[in-house]
Amino acid sequence: MAQYVHSVPASRRGAALMLSFLVLIVILMICYQIARTTGLDRNEAQRNRTLTAMDYAISSAFMQVEEDLLADVEESGEDEAAGGAAVDPSLMGEGEGEDPTKGGGTGASDSQMDAWATPQVTQIGGEDLRIFVVDEDRKFNVLNMLAEDEEEAEEALEIVTRILDNCREGTLADLDRSEASTMARAMRDHLVRRDDSLLPRPQQLSSGDGDEESQREADPDAPAMPLTMREFVVLEPFQEQHFRDFFDQDGERVHAIDQFLTIYTSPATYSSPDAESGYEVNLNTAPLAVLNGLFDSREVDTRLWDEVLAYRNEAEEVDEDEEEYEPTFDEFGNEVPPRKFFDALDELEELRTWDSIEAEEQAPILERLVTSSNVFSIYVVARKPLANEENQILQFQSLREREEYERTGLHLVRVVRRVVWRRATDSGGSLVPLMPWEVLDHAPLQVLDYPEDL
Repeated sequence: MAQYVHSVPASRRGAALMLSFLVLIVILMICYQIARTTGLDRNEAQRNRTLTAMDYAISSAFMQVEEDLLADVEESGEDEAAGGAAVDPSLMGEGEGEDPTKGGGTGASDSQMDAWATPQVTQIGGEDLRIFVVDEDRKFNVLNMLAEDEEEAEEALEIVTRILDNCREGTLADLDRSEASTMARAMRDHLVRRDDSLLPRPQQLSSGDGDEESQREADPDAPAMPLTMREFVVLEPFQEQHFRDFFDQDGERVHAIDQFLTIYTSPATYSSPDAESGYEVNLNTAPLAVLNGLFDSREVDTRLWDEVLAYRNEAEEVDEDEEEYEPTFDEFGNEVPPRKFFDALDELEELRTWDSIEAEEQAPILERLVTSSNVFSIYVVARKPLANEENQILQFQSLREREEYERTGLHLVRVVRRVVWRRATDSGGSLVPLMPWEVLDHAPLQVLDYPEDL
């Protein structure tokens, strides 16, 4: 029996092949989309896991630093009880919970020789951390521009202007006098009209102790104060670069203006009728730009502040054989040589320029200086390498090398800042969080007395 085979036209065979090819393309696209989506989800999960691990390590670092700050108070109390260095009575608080605005606080001196002032590196939970602490008392408080006394407020405005004019001196980002004056007046006008302002304000991660709602509940008639200096970034003529630390094209260190100005040292400016203005800055830690800004150069010879820096960088003779002597090591493992500092303001008499100043002219200078600190900013920089391990620098030889490497973008960097107020109590001391957790988008640079020595 003859069999017949049905022949499929060539056009239909081509259509079937094309349809199969299109189905294959669709399947490949679906597989690619699934792979891409799961890949993104995996990367996001890894990122969240990394950030969580960093945050846990940073939290542990905060706890350790806060213990050190409290231990510093206890050690100071033991030194005084044992007949240690005398403390200026004007620096002592009148009771437990003394306000930071009153120039008192712990009663002992704080300087760059304290353990908390030396940056350290450590590793917690496999995370590389760099920790350094800055006392806010080294800065001038911009809230002084809101003083009820008009002359006092105007003088504070001039101080802020001079500090802004000085803080970037000698760099390509220098602020001239006119620009500094405009910025200072913009800050003051914003603070005065802040309650009615429609300008955006930065969101803060807070436990409630420092947010504006809590401020208003404590004192409904008082204007709410800003929680960070970055609130001024929305004002003219401020720019983002004014709130960042960086190196200019000549390699010079350029600091953010909030390295010299603060809002944290006078939290009771409007809640305590007898609170002092908070003009004081710590003589042992204040940068030269702040010290020079406290007075017009025609009123106080700027050589005085140069001598202050020279004094607190002079070598101090210590007996290394004493049992109580414990050397301090920096983040590179080098021993920090002991240097002098002012235990009390009367030690200014050791400076040549101070002796040439009349007694009645010395009084207003002393009113703006203290030798202790109460408010501290704790910075923790967590670093996670992203490139191959052989391309990473594991050991840094200098501060400049570390600071430049942190800005290369070759690794994931998370910078968190916490601000605490250290109060002296009968039991030693306690810490009150003013800014519990603030994530920064840049790694801060240390303000050095002599940056040219790097």
